[in-house]
Amino acid sequence: MRVCRTSASSKYCATCEYWGAVRQVRSSTVESEEWGLCSNRRGSFYGKEMKYKDCCSKYMRWIVLER
Repeated sequence: MRVCRTSASSKYCATCEYWGAVRQVRSSTVESEEWGLCSNRRGSFYGKEMKYKDCCSKYMRWIVLER
């Protein structure tokens, strides 16, 4: 598995509540897999594989990052 790193303050899929992949928060970075599945039923990418740095207008911040 390739580990991808993204800033926790970004608005990419890796930091979105609806993105499904193995990921974890390390300090101010999110480490994740490269690909994950979108689970936002209201979004146009629902059920599609999305890359960790993709984004869309239906973004919702991952609740783990709200601490």
